[in-house]
Amino acid sequence: MPRLRTVSLLALALGFAAVVGVARPAPAGDGPPDAEAVYQAALERTLGVEKQLVDTLAKVRPASVSVLIMVDAPVPKGSTEKPARRLGGCGSGVVVTWSSKTWIITNFHVAGEAAGLEVVTLDGKHHSAKLVDSVKHYDIALLQFTDKTSAYVKGVPVVPRASKELMEGQWVLATGNPFFLATDGRSVSTLGVVSGLGRVLGSGELLYGNAIQHDAAVNPGNSGGPLWNLKGELIGINGMISSRGGGGVGASNTGASFSIPIDQIQPYLSKLADAKQDAQAGFLGLATETSTDQKGTPNGARVTAVDPRSPARGPADGGLVAGDVIVSISIAGKPVTVATSTDIVNALTSCPAATAIRISYKRGNKSATWSGKLGAEQ
Repeated sequence: MPRLRTVSLLALALGFAAVVGVARPAPAGDGPPDAEAVYQAALERTLGVEKQLVDTLAKVRPASVSVLIMVDAPVPKGSTEKPARRLGGCGSGVVVTWSSKTWIITNFHVAGEAAGLEVVTLDGKHHSAKLVDSVKHYDIALLQFTDKTSAYVKGVPVVPRASKELMEGQWVLATGNPFFLATDGRSVSTLGVVSGLGRVLGSGELLYGNAIQHDAAVNPGNSGGPLWNLKGELIGINGMISSRGGGGVGASNTGASFSIPIDQIQPYLSKLADAKQDAQAGFLGLATETSTDQKGTPNGARVTAVDPRSPARGPADGGLVAGDVIVSISIAGKPVTVATSTDIVNALTSCPAATAIRISYKRGNKSATWSGKLGAEQ
């Protein structure tokens, strides 16, 4: 058995060595390679990767928090007593710095409709918190501590580049409190890889567009918690999973987890943090399907229906009608080529209400454009 264990460890070490580009020692003369030297070099490099994971986790865990969802306990009918608060559930969140202040980002489905909120930091202390604002449609909520926290609690910066530069195959760390197993509120972590980018799922009230799909284990209770790259940069907020057994505490993750990328959240932060502004998702009101050419190659998004409230309705004001094929959409002067209907959804997820956009489309053999501002998602 010791011999088998050595072989398996060597295989593991060599696997990591291949990932990080370990140079294998050259054999002396024409003799066989020195297996022990190869093993030791690979193991040393593997332990270096392990240390990087440990160091990154130590860096990010103080920003990862548990969000306790408080509900009002039932009171007898006719009673004038104020209902007592009790724990109704648990989610996760991440402490960030924005506009020189400390905030907590989580999901709307965690905190958006709670009777009260408590936040537990890594030092095990409970803090009161309030919901500042939310973007229900995209499952984003912003909280703020309402009491004093220790210097131990430090927010991480919001760096949109971190998710914009993300690539499939990169390793990611998820921190949070699945199933509220960590009753002391201290977050736990899981490791995985980015499985896919630009994913779209959900509909109606909660829509995840341009989402990050990864296989770091995420379960009920992880919602609202952060997703990190190995540099310790915040790249997303975990929110949905593909599960068996429904979406409650009895659900189990199939291995597909979905996160809202931080560059999608960033455009909403200023509005969320400003008490005088109402952060609302942008509304275009066009239902589309992927259009294809005669060879079956996607070539745009065909409009199948136009909501009567759509700011892009037409044709009297140059707007769109059913049958038009959208080929590009420009946001803040940056054009995005549209090949499929998914491209439309992904392009709009980072656009709050009143965002100026320009749509290029084809109607039959003619090309046209529409310019205007997004409405507000109802």
